Amino acid sequence: MTDAVASADYLVPISGFTNFTIAEGAGRLVFVSGITSRSADGEILAPGDVGGQAEQILQSLGRLLASAGGRLSDIMQIRTYVMDIDCWSQIEPVWHRYWPDRLPASTMVQVSRLFDARQLIETDAIAFIPAGHAGPAAEPAAEPEERQ
Repeated sequence: MTDAVASADYLVPISGFTNFTIAEGAGRLVFVSGITSRSADGEILAPGDVGGQAEQILQSLGRLLASAGGRLSDIMQIRTYVMDIDCWSQIEPVWHRYWPDRLPASTMVQVSRLFDARQLIETDAIAFIPAGHAGPAAEPAAEPEERQ
């Protein structure tokens, strides 16, 4: 069982903000390394467009979790590193297309540089895939058009 909690004890003025998540029961924790906006062959995608890079990152996360038997809705926590903290207004709508009701527990920080200067955002994740999980076939593909 997993729960996302928005506590009245600590208000953050972001729609769908989650203070913490709880994962209980049999299953597997999956720790995903930092993902940037790259194609399968390593090419950097959406240079200069943080929203486009966020989109690519979530698509990559979806594929990686599918290979582990999970899906984006299994993500319990994400950490995001951005070159400019003021870019939240371009990232938030992307996240809400993939998580329309409640975001995973999350942290976002501004950094001075990512590995490649063309990268504007990097995200890592922790997912909990319940035992007997239906897997990725039970959820639409991670394309935002299908999530609306």
